[in-house]
Amino acid sequence: MRRAVAKGVTSGINATTFRPNAACTRAQSVTFLWRAAGSPEPASTANPFADVGSGAYYFKAALWALEKGITGGTDATAFNPNGAVTRAQIVTLQYRAAGSPAVTTANSFGDVHPDAYYTNAILWAVEKAVTNGTTATTFSPNANCTRGQIVTFLCRQFGV
Repeated sequence: MRRAVAKGVTSGINATTFRPNAACTRAQSVTFLWRAAGSPEPASTANPFADVGSGAYYFKAALWALEKGITGGTDATAFNPNGAVTRAQIVTLQYRAAGSPAVTTANSFGDVHPDAYYTNAILWAVEKAVTNGTTATTFSPNANCTRGQIVTFLCRQFGV
């Protein structure tokens, strides 16, 4: 966590509290990913999301992630910045940010359906040592991911 804070990937909830066990929101996770990727400027400031104000700390991150195909909204006009992020969702964001590379790892997780949108992302995350399953045979794709877990995943992916 300290390296991620020092590199500007994340910060605390306030000056003295990080809250690693708190569920991570969509706004926080896309911002952490954007910062880990170097905080690139979005090509456009056209904003389709009614719930993402131009003054929001995650404004540029959400627009960048949208234009890069990393994430979309929860519908055409909503980003749902306060929604919790699951384990499957965060590794999918990271996988897409990595360019959705081919995976060679076999699926050993009984709770990861071969046709799920996140299957290749999970297999990539395991293959690249971004994360493991919650057990040898479960990934828990629908479990909320904590702030501490997401920052750990990003540190592993980006070498922060």
